[in-house]
Amino acid sequence: MRTPSCLLALSTLLVGCASDWSVQDLRQPEDEGDAVEWQNAETDPDAPAGDGDDDGGNGGGDTRFEDADGDDPAEDPGEDPTEDPTDDPAPEDDCESTSELIYLIDRDTETLSLFDPDSLEVTALGTLDCSWYDGTPASMAVARDGVAYVRYSSNVVFAVDLLTLDCQEMAYDNRVTSFGSFGMGFATDSAGTWRERLYVANASRVARLDTGTWQVTSLSTLPSQAELTGTADGELWAFLPLESPAALVELDKDSGSILSRTNLGSFPDPGDIDTFAFAAWGGAHYLFVRVYGMGESTDVYEVLADGSMTRIVRRMGLNVVGAGVSTCAPTE
Repeated sequence: MRTPSCLLALSTLLVGCASDWSVQDLRQPEDEGDAVEWQNAETDPDAPAGDGDDDGGNGGGDTRFEDADGDDPAEDPGEDPTEDPTDDPAPEDDCESTSELIYLIDRDTETLSLFDPDSLEVTALGTLDCSWYDGTPASMAVARDGVAYVRYSSNVVFAVDLLTLDCQEMAYDNRVTSFGSFGMGFATDSAGTWRERLYVANASRVARLDTGTWQVTSLSTLPSQAELTGTADGELWAFLPLESPAALVELDKDSGSILSRTNLGSFPDPGDIDTFAFAAWGGAHYLFVRVYGMGESTDVYEVLADGSMTRIVRRMGLNVVGAGVSTCAPTE
């Protein structure tokens, strides 16, 4: 049931970090030999770079959940994502059902909120009622058609209508993919296009997750657990809070290789981090991090393009495990 919105004014403070799930929830994926359903883009010449079946960009509406069985008629698998965007105009209702702000999900209360990086205000949208037996929310990604994908700690994925907060379980099956717990984020295929894909990262790999078929296409290895975010400029970023030092890295969307790395100084010790989340907005990155301790809640850190990091909110009163931002969000 949806609850009335409320505004919480948040004050600006010291220096920063971020988290999209509980570190207690992190686990290595199953042995490589068990992951027989993965499509490996590094070794399989027939593995597609992406078949265009992702739900992102369908435009919203009351029928957005009708194809939960894996069929997605909205896009042509044969379309070339690198074609001229002017030849592939966005739907008329593109981005109408999705805020340009950052969506947050609280692990303990399952409250969905909006965070405004400019004003530091949080607006509560309501409480999710997806499932009482699949654990708690653990990660979230937001598509530009008004749907949030929320992974629960059982590794079941739900689609959440951002207008009504209605939930529907998706066909993703971790017993088939053997991918384990993952963070996720959407990125457009290139700057100027509305078409986007969903990327996921577990404790050792980054991959694409097709929201039409729910198949995982493995791209490359990662040094440790990562959370992902993407932009309308076609950028894909990973936050590596368990590295020493913690780091932000830009990833190649086709190969998964690291293009650039920004080390983050003055960051909490990996052993002290309880939950973390990550989102790109307005040319900066926002890290949501909670450390262990009585009375602790999520701190918010802002990382600018030059790599400088500032804690802008201390103890925001939420235990944020998912920070989802759509590719409708500003990039500067």
